[in-house]
Amino acid sequence: MSPSSPDERPSYPPAAWGRAVFVALHLFAVTAMALPSAGSGLNRAAWANPTVQNELAAWTARLQRLGLSITQEELEERIWDLAVGYEGVRQAVLAPFRPYYEYCGTWQSWRMFVAPHRYPGRLEIDVDRGHGWEPLYVARSPEHSWRRTLFDHDRSRAAIFRYSWKHYRGPRKDFTDWVAREVMAEDPEAREIRVSWKRYRTPSPEEVRAGEVPAETRDLSNRRDLTRLRAEVQR
Repeated sequence: MSPSSPDERPSYPPAAWGRAVFVALHLFAVTAMALPSAGSGLNRAAWANPTVQNELAAWTARLQRLGLSITQEELEERIWDLAVGYEGVRQAVLAPFRPYYEYCGTWQSWRMFVAPHRYPGRLEIDVDRGHGWEPLYVARSPEHSWRRTLFDHDRSRAAIFRYSWKHYRGPRKDFTDWVAREVMAEDPEAREIRVSWKRYRTPSPEEVRAGEVPAETRDLSNRRDLTRLRAEVQR
């Protein structure tokens, strides 16, 4: 068969072109939404977290070894300015597609991990029944396992991880209030509860091999007086 002349090339109906445009816009929309975002990282208070400061110190040292004269404070300021500018451009690009994301549910909220969390917090819930603090729940503990099924769920763990950051004050307060109500309802002897996170530095390979355990500190401690709460409920 002889090759087709330009006039004999197949033509596509308008519907096909419409589908092609829609697919192209869809691919652009979901790809743009999936691009990295600073998200809640654009909260300067969060940058005081030891994990963030540890990363800044590490990158400052790397840049200095390459011959760049820069301090950790200067690097932090430059990264902050870059993040603010990038996020502004990203939001402007995504703005026309937000009705589409809302209607079709094509949001992309997951963010890739940018660095290991070297200073995690382990949730601990303690109760005082008049004899001092007793552990009620300790994350990953087989012994102190109050509501463990709930707290070990993937979505609960994601929320609890966020509560361990200082700038999540509101959600952390609500979580503590919820724990207080639950303990008060099922333990009439409970007088007070404490919700806190044990903060520690993840050990280095050398420390693991030597059996050394980094020190822990109690952080973000919130307490609720259950005796007072009961009195308020009974009024």
